[in-house]
Amino acid sequence: MNDFIKDLIKNKAEHIEFKKAQFKSCDASMLINNQVEPIGKALSTSKDGDTDTILKRTIIGNTYNWLDSHNDVHVKNTFKKSIDERQSKIWHLHDHIQQRGAQIGKATKVYEKDVLWTDLGVNKLGTTTVVAMDTNILKDYNPMMFMQYKEGDVDQHSVGMYYVKIDLAVNDTEEVEEYKVWNEYINQIGNKEKAIESGYFWAVKEAKLIEISAVLEGSNELTPTIEAKDIEPLEDTHKNEPSKDTQNDIDKESNVYFNPYLI
Repeated sequence: MNDFIKDLIKNKAEHIEFKKAQFKSCDASMLINNQVEPIGKALSTSKDGDTDTILKRTIIGNTYNWLDSHNDVHVKNTFKKSIDERQSKIWHLHDHIQQRGAQIGKATKVYEKDVLWTDLGVNKLGTTTVVAMDTNILKDYNPMMFMQYKEGDVDQHSVGMYYVKIDLAVNDTEEVEEYKVWNEYINQIGNKEKAIESGYFWAVKEAKLIEISAVLEGSNELTPTIEAKDIEPLEDTHKNEPSKDTQNDIDKESNVYFNPYLI
C-alpha cells in the first residue's frame, strides 16, 4: 500500500468532509495522466422530431458502477433521492456554468434507467444504471450549442453535484472497514481493472444533483447524447447481451479504460 492510500485511511473522515464541501465537476484539464481511451458508443442521436428552434434529446449525465477520473464510483441509487426531490430544479447547462446565459435546454424529465453494458459500448456481461435527462434544446438559449447538438457533435456530459454519503474502498485485507466496502462493489464496476490498478476508490452512495452539462471531456465518458428509443426496456434487449459462454473471451479482449468527464 502506498503512502497516499495510507493517508486516505488515516484521515478518512477529514477527506470525506472536504469532498462533501466541494461542488464536483470537471473538464478536459482534469484528465488523469492525460491518458484517454475512447469508448465506442452503441447509442446514436436521432433527428426525429426536430424543428428549426427545438431539438428533443435524451442525454446521459452519469453512468453508475464506473470508475471516473476522481476515483469515484457512483453506486446504485446515488441520485435517486435528489432526483425525486429536485426533479423540476435540475438544469441543462454547458460547462457547469451556473448562470441563466449558460442554459442549453429545458429538462422535461430526469430519471435513472437500467441499461445493458453492451448498449454503452462496454464489453461486459450484465447491466448498469444511467442518469438520463429528456430535454428540449432551444435555439434561442444558445444558437452555437443548438447547432452542435443538431449536428451530433455533443457526446460528453457531466453532472454538477454535491456529495452526501461516500465511503472509502481499499484493496487491503488488513483494513477491515475499507476492504469490506471494496468487496461490496468491486465486481459491479465496469472498468474494475482501473480500480484494481489504483488500489482504492470512493463509493458514492448518495449525492445531490444540481445540473447536467455538455462538456468537452467528462470524468465519466459513458455520457452520450441519445434518443430515448435507443435504450430499449431490458426485457427486450437481453438478446444483445453477450452469452455466458463467450464472456471469458470478451473479458480477455476488452481494453476499456476511463476517460475523464465530470462526474
